[in-house]
Amino acid sequence: MPNRLSTQLGPWSSRPGPLYRRLADALRAAIDRGEIEAGARLPPERVLARQLAVSRTTVVQAYDVLRGDDWLESRQGSGTWVRRPPVSGGSLAEWAPPGAPVLMKRDSIVAGLTAREGTIDLTCACLPPLRGLVESSLEGSAAALAEATREHGYSVLGLASLRSAIARHLASRGLPTTEGQVLVTSGAQQAIALVGALFLRRNDVALVESPTFLGALDALGTTGASLTALPVGADGVRLDVLREAVRQRPARLIYLTPTFHNPTGGIVPEGARREIARLAADAHVPLVEDESLVDIPLDDEPVPPAIAALAPKAPVVSIGSMSKLCWGGLRIGWVRAPEPVVTRLASLKVAADLGSSMLSQVVAVHLLERADEVRRLRRAQIVAQRDAMAAELERRLPDWSWALPAGGLSMWARLPHGDASEFAQVAQRHGVSLLPGPSVSPDGGHPRHLRLVYVHEPAVIVEAVKRLAQAWEA
Repeated sequence: MPNRLSTQLGPWSSRPGPLYRRLADALRAAIDRGEIEAGARLPPERVLARQLAVSRTTVVQAYDVLRGDDWLESRQGSGTWVRRPPVSGGSLAEWAPPGAPVLMKRDSIVAGLTAREGTIDLTCACLPPLRGLVESSLEGSAAALAEATREHGYSVLGLASLRSAIARHLASRGLPTTEGQVLVTSGAQQAIALVGALFLRRNDVALVESPTFLGALDALGTTGASLTALPVGADGVRLDVLREAVRQRPARLIYLTPTFHNPTGGIVPEGARREIARLAADAHVPLVEDESLVDIPLDDEPVPPAIAALAPKAPVVSIGSMSKLCWGGLRIGWVRAPEPVVTRLASLKVAADLGSSMLSQVVAVHLLERADEVRRLRRAQIVAQRDAMAAELERRLPDWSWALPAGGLSMWARLPHGDASEFAQVAQRHGVSLLPGPSVSPDGGHPRHLRLVYVHEPAVIVEAVKRLAQAWEA
């Protein structure tokens, strides 16, 4: 309960006011949203205080406030539990199912919380667009946009010219692809959600890396499937564990990020990729190969071919995105799969949104034509930011452990002692928000790890690490 509760509270400690009031307000909001249900027993004061890195007095005072407002009830020897909150005249919250996804809780979209002004966000691995990139692409797409606006604007599979551009983009990296094998999605997040909805049912088993992309945990978790953790090493997913998991469990899906793994930056070697493909083919288990970060190499070492390219007959579904290379606000991703699978995914997508934004798709065609240029500019930018974070960590936090990633947008750091979830609460109060290891792990593992993203300008990164050092000292 404590680990889950700290996630449900969101960035509560960054708001103004006395600490106990902030905690009481966050608990009340989580109860009101239905994430903490009526009758649920809350952790003892000492346990929650340790988890949130606050004093026991803070928790006691927060519980007292909520008891005084009839949100909580306590009995000596029986603990503290949630009472049914006051009903406010047919509130829609009474009808909403509890349990918002972890990503929604972390971003506080449901709660409507806002971080304190000046907080440096190290939770989101997304870059702002390069200066003038989107604007010039809009200008360059004017004729194509005029042509597109002559139609109704709905395209379930995606704009034909964009599907062809994506196919050429994949073929240029050694993955021969036809337009019919491509489905355009509203970002990689929707792509993962659609694939999960197609292949998974409640109580099915999905094998997922630990740690992994937080959005994948949300998207696959909403299917009701059981997410089984696959540990990740320096070279990506551990083959011995994957081999044993496929043999022992009737898995229905495998989700991996073999290139520039999020958050460790690891790369699965070519030989291991071939064996992964064989495992999936022999077990008849669909393999989701997330290539969202493949366009973010930060050194000159060649990247192994995609698993789908190494084993064309294996049941591999590839996922890609323009969010990391170009801009998250573009919301353009894709699925590359056999045509019958693309057709079935399209039937799910039409129920969700009738088709991705036509304006974004037209711009994306122009951006893909400039992919080499954008990749070159991004690399110089991201290398400077990664190296700034590495230098500051070495200088200010020399007892932390981490490896310099060869690509991607994040670094996986290990604390020498203590609990990462507790430290994240302290860091929040020092003006830095970040993700502790348990929040990006399907099994809640990695209690001493943190994901650190280097998506800000070097000066901001230097300030962020300075604040982390102050929080660590505290």
